[in-house]
Amino acid sequence: MKRKNWSKAGVKYFLFLMILFLSVIPGLAQERPVHYNLEVELLPETASLQAKETIVWTNLSRDYVPDIHLHLYWNAFKNELSTLAKEAGQDKILKRFRIKKDEWGWIKITSLTTADGQDLLPAAVFISPDQPPNPHDQTVLRVVLPQPLAPGQAVNLNIDFQARVPKNGLRTGYFRNGFFISQWFPKPGVYEEGRGWNCHEYHLNSEFYADFADFQVKITVPKDFVVGACGQEMERTEEQTAGKVTYTYAQENIHDFAWTASPRFIKLERWFKGEEEVTLQEYQEMAELVGLTVQDIKLPDVRMILLIEKQHKNQADRHFQALKAAIKYYGLWYGPYPYQTITMVDPPFRTGSGGMEYPTLLTAGTSVILEKEVLSPEQVIIHEFGHNYWYGLVASNEFEEAWLDEGINTYSTSKVSALAYGAGKPSLKAIGLPLSWMIKLPAVYDWQLARIISAPVVKLDPIVNASWKFYNSGSYGLNVYHRAATSLYTLERLLGEKTWARVMRTYHQKYRFQHPRTEDFIRVVNEVSDQDLSWFFQEFFYGAKDFDYAISYVETRLKPEKYQGIFDDLSGRTSGQASETTGPAPGQKKDKFKAKIYETIITLRRYGEIKLAPGYALKLQVEFEDGSTEEREWDGQNRWMRFNFEKPVKIKRAVLDPEGLWLVDTNLSNNSYARKGPATRILSATGSLVWLMQNLLVTFSGWL
Repeated sequence: MKRKNWSKAGVKYFLFLMILFLSVIPGLAQERPVHYNLEVELLPETASLQAKETIVWTNLSRDYVPDIHLHLYWNAFKNELSTLAKEAGQDKILKRFRIKKDEWGWIKITSLTTADGQDLLPAAVFISPDQPPNPHDQTVLRVVLPQPLAPGQAVNLNIDFQARVPKNGLRTGYFRNGFFISQWFPKPGVYEEGRGWNCHEYHLNSEFYADFADFQVKITVPKDFVVGACGQEMERTEEQTAGKVTYTYAQENIHDFAWTASPRFIKLERWFKGEEEVTLQEYQEMAELVGLTVQDIKLPDVRMILLIEKQHKNQADRHFQALKAAIKYYGLWYGPYPYQTITMVDPPFRTGSGGMEYPTLLTAGTSVILEKEVLSPEQVIIHEFGHNYWYGLVASNEFEEAWLDEGINTYSTSKVSALAYGAGKPSLKAIGLPLSWMIKLPAVYDWQLARIISAPVVKLDPIVNASWKFYNSGSYGLNVYHRAATSLYTLERLLGEKTWARVMRTYHQKYRFQHPRTEDFIRVVNEVSDQDLSWFFQEFFYGAKDFDYAISYVETRLKPEKYQGIFDDLSGRTSGQASETTGPAPGQKKDKFKAKIYETIITLRRYGEIKLAPGYALKLQVEFEDGSTEEREWDGQNRWMRFNFEKPVKIKRAVLDPEGLWLVDTNLSNNSYARKGPATRILSATGSLVWLMQNLLVTFSGWL
């Protein structure tokens, strides 16, 4: 058959139809509301920035928008009356910043015009959108537009600004000639249709929320500085006479941009290759688990870039291996990493920027002296890379629902770490030196530690809460990170590995490059599992109540052969004053070798306020000295339940929830009983030690 030839006009018409088709399918062709073009020069001698910025913001809503709200984050470090500084002072944390009078950070817009030259600066005002209002805070600027933007209209803002880098700010800073620069440029909040601008002040505990955008950024630094940034390096030009170098970086479809510069960096590059890092068997097993084909889950190659301080160069292999593990497992579980590069930074010393995440860029955190069994910097690298999925791709609102980022990512980090490295020992240091030679801590998995340290804060705050409304930073961190992760582990155990794997992948894929909320996550859980688990989220995420079921009392006693007393029947009194239970019948000789019968009574209690939903039950498993076992179930609705057993042997041990499904139980030390051995003597002491550890941790966390 003769092949039909396509004319140029036909090809153009076909392409037009394809573009039109894609434009009406949500998620396939998605217009981004913001485009940034930035030019910045770092002046190390004054720790300052000189910059120009062009923002093109398009109104993708059906509202008429009269203004734009801009984040000016560095004004949080401008004085002691900013919202962040006041919250830090109340939380005993301000001293952590160590900001002196000549080391304040700030950002100042010197020119703000539209594309046609209209000056918008005179009508711009600082606002305090959060409660209680703080008239001294200058981290949100309201810019009134010449006329409201109609749906589909765009505005071009040309901005000149100056900025002073805070000496040791939160997530940004400098020390000597090492700089880490984040949250540094005027940045629009997120316009939510029907609700207006979501643009919060810079709070102590909160992180960020922004629209997906396209960035092109030119960074000028002294020629001996090594630079790393979000996105890909597109061009590098050197000004020989001025002793400067300008780096041009670009990246589409990200919602933030950070960079770093230091003459002490060593730049190393390696590749993550999907065909080498993942075996065919691993692909097949994962494809079966999530219900896809092997081709659907294949991982692309990714260029890994490491900027590492010279004194840490011998740790490069550890950094790259951890990053490979993160790219592999996050990619297999949730979907391939969609960008071509990932830059990993060993942050400049004393810049306050360790352990942070930005799209396509992360900061790790290490020290010169490392402990072999402590997974640092590995766990930091895995966690911060993971934020490229939770926050980076699924861009939830960290101001208002931080658990959707931090909680899900803490859960994911612990799973990657367990697969790649197994259990690790907690880090214990004094003045920066490890104490492992003196104090031997056991190796634990992250999920075990998370359950223990988050238990004391369950009654302080709910997990779903605005970040600045938590009792203190300890409650924020333990609830949002560890209690949320423990709750997710519980859901995984309740639903099973396959169902949960499909829940998580479905949620991630459905909301990539979007801004989901908690109700969206709950909807996916219910749909994929075909269960209504809304009760679980209401109790464990929206509530601040305790979940604690326990074995409160166990008694084992020999059942008597005769019960003493007077026993009547319908015809009157019986012939004796005792009723035989296990003794011989009248006229029979007593068998002195007859087996004894033991009565065991186990009382269960619900100490917590949370109770199981109808249809769920707690399992009680009882083991006896002859090796036999019996199981009972309790729906947990009442405050207590009592079970009776009669056996020719005594009880050996009893366990409530033997499969460990309910990790959200805040006191597992009361979930088991053993009749013999040291466990019975140290049970109460162990429980006390666990609670002492928990309360010490939460107390100290308030001073972090």
